[in-house]
Amino acid sequence: MLAIRKRKQRKIPRNAVEPLMQTCEWLSKDWDKPATEIFKSFLELMTKYEDYFFSQPWPKKYDHKEATSFTDEDDDFILKSEEDFADRYTTMCLKKNMCLNEGFMGYFGMFWTQKAFDEEFFGPLYKEVLETFNSLLQEGGNARNVLDKLKERFSINRIHDSLIDLLEHEYPDKVTRKLIEDMFELLHTVEGLASCGHSRCSWYWRQKYSSQTNHKE
Repeated sequence: MLAIRKRKQRKIPRNAVEPLMQTCEWLSKDWDKPATEIFKSFLELMTKYEDYFFSQPWPKKYDHKEATSFTDEDDDFILKSEEDFADRYTTMCLKKNMCLNEGFMGYFGMFWTQKAFDEEFFGPLYKEVLETFNSLLQEGGNARNVLDKLKERFSINRIHDSLIDLLEHEYPDKVTRKLIEDMFELLHTVEGLASCGHSRCSWYWRQKYSSQTNHKE
């Protein structure tokens, strides 16, 4: 009679729970969700994609190079399905910041992983939009004119995300920042782009502040 092999128990490091919860508290400000809800969703992702998440033993120490570079396994996993890309992206960032000594590297650990991934995979896409955007700035014009010219070559999602990338890596002057704010307004109100929930999108913050004020009244 063949012995039944017990399934290996899959767990995150015990000391990862507290920093993971602290990360959820940080993210709750940006995502406008309770920290407990975010924490629960993270655990659900670990279970949903357990074959990938628990595919290797947890490293003893955090390695910044490993956390900000991507293996074939990572690429195959995250690019396998466009439909649930966001969930796979989050799962990968969680996995790369788990280790035995520190437990979990927290909000900034995830940030560095995300930044590295964005630069490697999305950077070239953003660069093309931003080069065109900068050339249009030299020609002058208002937000509507600049956006119309960008739309001739790029999707509204790509334009929006490229402007977010610009704000994350540069500090534009007041005139350029005001132009970008007006473009965010047009993208979300006129062009029909759904609420992005991104902390650097001025339109998102105006809507959030407005809804909070109306709720209090």
